[in-house]
Amino acid sequence: MKKLVIAIFVLLLASGALAQNTPVYDIQHGIGLTDGGSLCTPRGIVTAVLPDGFFVADYYVTTPAAWDGIYVHMGTVAFDLVPGDIVALCGVYEEHNGLTRINVEFAGLYGSALYMGSTAVPAPTIVTAADLTADPEPWESCVILIQDGMQVTSLPNGNGQWTTLCEDGTPLLLDDFWYDTGQVMMGQCYNNALGIWYEVNGTYMHHPYVDGLSPVNCTVPNDTISFSTVKALYR
Repeated sequence: MKKLVIAIFVLLLASGALAQNTPVYDIQHGIGLTDGGSLCTPRGIVTAVLPDGFFVADYYVTTPAAWDGIYVHMGTVAFDLVPGDIVALCGVYEEHNGLTRINVEFAGLYGSALYMGSTAVPAPTIVTAADLTADPEPWESCVILIQDGMQVTSLPNGNGQWTTLCEDGTPLLLDDFWYDTGQVMMGQCYNNALGIWYEVNGTYMHHPYVDGLSPVNCTVPNDTISFSTVKALYR
């Protein structure tokens, strides 16, 4: 079986049916690719893990920015990876519910996610909530740090999603991929949010890491009051 897999892989390379060494940036733009087409990427760094797949940043990009993250769907294919692992990927390029991803499961015999070592997880890209919501697609599957202060405006629903309102008035949807929603309270405030930016059918949301939210005391606006009013309080 191993020889058969290698033979199929070599034939795909020779025929040009397999897009080789495709950077994450090109995959996100669909450059030279068709939906359902096969590809192999240069190395990626795992940034977060789900039960059926994981997110990667392009290993060869020193400072990841827009378009430099992607989701890898493993489905029923077994894998044992953690953030910081370096992987070489072969799979199928697809748009799934609006999300660009590499599907290793659908690639069949030539699908693979090979462990190539480990390194530090890339530093997050700092993006404001207003910029994210104004132009969300470039940041999908990227590690994002939103530094806007925000306050919880609705509790988690049946899908584990809850809303916050940032200080500049931008609403932000959060999801419980990793964060424990048992910690979420109405009116709670966060200084920032660290996690993965994600899309489902055109709806964008932020998936905080397990420790990606740090609840803080909410700032109460100061009321303007005259000195005479203060004096009157003590008469």
